[in-house]
Amino acid sequence: MRIWLWFLVSAVVASAVAAAVSPDGDGLPNLVVLLVSIAAAVAGLRRHRPEPAAAWWLLVAGVSVSAASTAVTTLVPGAPQAFQSGYMFCYPLTGAGLWLIARRLRPWTSTRLMDAVIVMLGIAQLTWVLVLYPLLHRSDLDRMTTIGITTLAVCQMLLVALLLRVVFAVGPGTAALLTVGSATAMVLTDVSYNAILIAGHGSAVRSFATSAGWLTWTFLLAAALLHPEVGTVANRSRVIGEDRGTPIAGFIALALLGPCVVVVDLILRPGTDSWQHALVPTIITAALMVAMVLRLGRALRDRVRLQQELAFRAQHDVLTGLANRELFRSSLQDDIDAGGEVGLLIIDLDGFKDVNDTLGHPAGDELLLTASERLRRTAGSSRASLLARLGGDEFAVICPPDALDELSAALVVQLARPYRVAGREQRISASIGVYAGTPASTGEALQSADIALYAAKEAGRNRAVRYHPGLREAHVAHTVLADRLRAAVEAGTGFAMHYQPVVDVHTNRITAVEALLRFTAPDGTSVSPAVFVPVAEEIGLIGHLGAWVLEQACTDAKAWHEEYGISVTVNVSGRQLRNPQFADEVLAALKRTGLPGAALVLEITETVLVTASIEQTAEVSRRLARLRAFGIRIAIDDFGTGYSSLAYLRTLPLDVLKIDRAFVSRIEERQDKALFRAVVELARSMYLQPVAEGVETTGQAGVLRELDCGLAQGFLFARPLPAPSLAALLSERAATVAA
Repeated sequence: MRIWLWFLVSAVVASAVAAAVSPDGDGLPNLVVLLVSIAAAVAGLRRHRPEPAAAWWLLVAGVSVSAASTAVTTLVPGAPQAFQSGYMFCYPLTGAGLWLIARRLRPWTSTRLMDAVIVMLGIAQLTWVLVLYPLLHRSDLDRMTTIGITTLAVCQMLLVALLLRVVFAVGPGTAALLTVGSATAMVLTDVSYNAILIAGHGSAVRSFATSAGWLTWTFLLAAALLHPEVGTVANRSRVIGEDRGTPIAGFIALALLGPCVVVVDLILRPGTDSWQHALVPTIITAALMVAMVLRLGRALRDRVRLQQELAFRAQHDVLTGLANRELFRSSLQDDIDAGGEVGLLIIDLDGFKDVNDTLGHPAGDELLLTASERLRRTAGSSRASLLARLGGDEFAVICPPDALDELSAALVVQLARPYRVAGREQRISASIGVYAGTPASTGEALQSADIALYAAKEAGRNRAVRYHPGLREAHVAHTVLADRLRAAVEAGTGFAMHYQPVVDVHTNRITAVEALLRFTAPDGTSVSPAVFVPVAEEIGLIGHLGAWVLEQACTDAKAWHEEYGISVTVNVSGRQLRNPQFADEVLAALKRTGLPGAALVLEITETVLVTASIEQTAEVSRRLARLRAFGIRIAIDDFGTGYSSLAYLRTLPLDVLKIDRAFVSRIEERQDKALFRAVVELARSMYLQPVAEGVETTGQAGVLRELDCGLAQGFLFARPLPAPSLAALLSERAATVAA
């Protein structure tokens, strides 16, 4: 049996025994039960440590004061009245505890305080009619007893108001029920005491009733504190909609309750001095009416404010406060209906998804807030009529056509500034589609701006592109290509592997091959990798294609490696590098195909790394280092095209440095030759193998031999070839070298 339930049953049994031993409610048995219950309450409090701790200690202090008063009455017959009336301190202690719990469940507001006052005034009417007025007209009570009962009645009103506040706020649960039951037992005990006193029953009956009530109050609180869910009582409020406070019907009932009771009492007791009897309820009713008017006035203001807030939320983005898509479309349609030319910017944050995926949605929201604030400041000086967040990381601006170019250029600069997100610096940029014209509809304007936005992304991002009709044709071609790529991947057709040799310029021997993916459209047209690879990246196919290329290249290269000792180089996309399972997938491909790790070179582009965050680059470095442990070599492609190449040479685990064709094309000129020599020496100083790309003339090959850059690839040596053609070339070259 659970400890709290065991205690509750034991306390009930002990109370029954105490009542049997001492029927009048006095004596040591009751005191022992009280003290044991308090000890159990303290033990539960120290074990579970519910919050707020002060509230629960105050509740325990309240029952402790009650026990102390009982102890004085029991152990010291004829004790001074001051000691016996110490029980009155239970009310401020218990009330303070309930106040703190109520505040923790739902913070006190002026509206909730007003509700509590209205409830208390309604209870005051009943208290006057049923308790105070009859007691004040009894001649057998001394002055101190009358003052004590009056004070007790006032305390009861305050405590009931607090208790009702807790009852309507606390969530479900056994511990919550025991806590509320404990305070309720305290109030009912004193109400019963007053009722018995008014009825004229003897002190024995009053003692028994109060002792039973105090015991119930104490052991219910102890059971609540022993319950394992006590920590959730003040932390789990009742699930409701808007906090509506006291219903209107409740206000009306409270207002009419007091006068109705007075009228009934006057009818039942016609000899009562009517005007004196009705004076206090009349004053209380007047105060209640004033409180109700104030409360209803506040409720009306709250309703108006809520309606205004709902109207604002219906047309604005919750996170940024900018106009939402509905308000944006409505405003754009109004401008179109007014005639004349409209100006529109569609803005998309480049790299936002990576921040959201790596740092989480809170960090993404923080970045969006910063970006929207920059948007406000920049657009504020450009006569923009509306700023909107269309969803995700997409924003829109409606502004005069003559301000579009200046505003879009300023936004590109401002949105590319570093962001401080989650304590880290993040770099993203913005692509902007610019549209100016007289569209027939909002759909036409948005589509045109979106087409310009796609063109900005395809052109390299971090820029603004103005819409013109030629872009629509390019967009249609882009859409057609995307559909063809999806269909080709699903059908497993249209893709093929070609291989371009890497040659030793001194011996003309092929030492390696680079795997290159080719795509042929259904109409037989060959599509350049420079065209279809970015589209595949954009529509999420590059991961699937990259895995297929790796598998096919390893399969083809196994025989070439065994016969000619050559290796194969496979290009890896940024999306593959950021995949946590990338290293496992590469090792699995080697195991399936039987290609040794030493025969595989993974080639990454420097431009991919430039767009990555510091944390992403560190993760990539760890994955590449793991692969190197299996003999796989790592090459960096397009060296020199980014702005932080030297940093990557220092931080990444690299083996091969492929020098971009931009360096090779002018290598025969004196100044460029010196620059190329410096790059080769840099590679050697860092123990990297330099490979020259894009060699097309014998003069370029001669300079490479002069500078002792032994490995090169380009059309001078061979164009990319299908696997059978490459196998024939390898056989021919091997025979030539041998001869």
